[in-house]
Amino acid sequence: MAGADQDRAEWLGLLARADAAHLAGLWSRHGVTHTHRLLAGPETGMIRLTTTAGTTRFQFGEATCTRCVVELNGLRGYAVQLGSDLAKAEASACLDALLQSAPGLRAEILDPIRATLATERAEREQIVAATAVRFYTTRTSRDKCASR
Repeated sequence: MAGADQDRAEWLGLLARADAAHLAGLWSRHGVTHTHRLLAGPETGMIRLTTTAGTTRFQFGEATCTRCVVELNGLRGYAVQLGSDLAKAEASACLDALLQSAPGLRAEILDPIRATLATERAEREQIVAATAVRFYTTRTSRDKCASR
């Protein structure tokens, strides 16, 4: 994947995982002078979730997702995300188009989202680590005793 495509894929992922209220605030702050045109959606639908176990592919569920496509300053902005928040999908698509047309805003818009997501992940990992259970089998205990 080329550098620009990789950057865009990263920011699309950040926008999809960001909080809806935060995205709405960003759009109202940066997009006030921009008018966008809806090309598709926002609309909600279902996607099939599949995985592979060994060599067998199987469906393990479905999820609600929302998508939106907008045009802003001649550029198309896209959003596809889990959930059914139509306003968030529209704000994400608008911010995608804005980030394409104004590279100088990327750090200002994306760094706070990146920091918030990192903090949330660290908090989740801390909670999970606190509840971890370590199981010892007879073999594990024997191996520990043998290494002493």
